[in-house]
Amino acid sequence: MTPDQRLDRVERILILFVNAGRRTRGEWHARSREQDEKINILIQSQMETRGEWRTRSREQDEKLNILIQSQMEATEQIKSMAARHDKDIIELREAQKLTDKALRAFINSLHKGRNGESSN
Repeated sequence: MTPDQRLDRVERILILFVNAGRRTRGEWHARSREQDEKINILIQSQMETRGEWRTRSREQDEKLNILIQSQMEATEQIKSMAARHDKDIIELREAQKLTDKALRAFINSLHKGRNGESSN
């Protein structure tokens, strides 16, 4: 092989090598662009999911606050009813004592009348 033939051969090999490198680089860029698009889609999806999560979280917080307020109101109503109940029980005990006293007096008056004592 002559030096010119060798040089031609080396040039052809270099051209093939450069073309192969360009193809590989083009494929890499295509894959890189494709990966970038997929990453951007994932980022966008994550941002949307995070926004939805925040909205749901706010809604749940509002519902929880309503529930807490309702529970506090119910607790106050129960306390008020318990206080009235206690008061009513005390009044009933006093009324029962008076009824017992009046009944005893009535029964005693009946006994006195039967034993020959005067009922006046």
